[in-house]
Amino acid sequence: MHRTTINLDEAIYRRVSRLAHSRNKSLARTIEDLLRASLNKHTPSVAKLALHRDNGAQAGVDIADRDRLYDLMDGR
Repeated sequence: MHRTTINLDEAIYRRVSRLAHSRNKSLARTIEDLLRASLNKHTPSVAKLALHRDNGAQAGVDIADRDRLYDLMDGR
């Protein structure tokens, strides 16, 4: 476990402090739980992109066009 110091906006501090109190947890544990939940929620999923169909490349996919590939992976 690492120790660190963070600066919190006063309004955020009050909200987290009330939350910690309502859960009967320490402020540090509550902040850690909130960070963990936020990071797990926003974990990027692996993009599934079909570059080939049957025995040939998918129409419109030029593997030499990196920007277009990124757009396709982002669902654009």
